[in-house]
Amino acid sequence: MAEAVWQEVTASSQSDKAAQQLPRATWAKRVTTVTVNPQIASWDLGAGESEVLSLALERPGYYAMVDDMAARRCARTLDIPTLGTGATLILAKRQGLISSVSGAIQAVRDAGLWLSDDLVQLLKQQAGE
Repeated sequence: MAEAVWQEVTASSQSDKAAQQLPRATWAKRVTTVTVNPQIASWDLGAGESEVLSLALERPGYYAMVDDMAARRCARTLDIPTLGTGATLILAKRQGLISSVSGAIQAVRDAGLWLSDDLVQLLKQQAGE
């Protein structure tokens, strides 16, 4: 996980579940030295998006997990493969990491990420729910 993303998540309120759980997550690998690629820097994205895209660009076979529309446009332009939160939830269910995407989708919405009702229905359909 890019340092800027780590900082964004852990800087949240102490009542935020992600801020509490990330420092203890054994699966989270923190990458502290990320040089933002100049091609990505020219897009003027946020620090987290810029670092995530730069990591994926320099590591063939990696996917950038981004939901921000401008970051997705940048990734498409530079041929960086991406996954969004919804796709990640579907993969988690298929791998048996979560039993249902419905509860996870609601948690994501409750945390403030906007997902249209149409997208939610599509995600549930693709997850077999």
